[in-house]
Amino acid sequence: MNHSTNNHLLSVSAVAKQLGISRTHVLRKIYSGVIAATKVGRAYVIKEADLPGMHQPLNEITKKKIRMAIEATLNDYGDVIRKLGRT
Repeated sequence: MNHSTNNHLLSVSAVAKQLGISRTHVLRKIYSGVIAATKVGRAYVIKEADLPGMHQPLNEITKKKIRMAIEATLNDYGDVIRKLGRT
């Protein structure tokens, strides 16, 4: 059996949970072509291997870019973020 190909099928709800977004957002991503899915009856199924970025570890350059973006956001909007955290 070839373990490099993951054909495990997921529901829209399962994908939403994995990605930390709503079912509606997953459906929007399916309709716009960001997430590949197959319609089965009235529902969609998504191959786990087709989820964008889910199975690829972040490289150091990407991690650095993310850290820099977070730092820039905190520098620009830190006061607002802190205030939102208190509400």
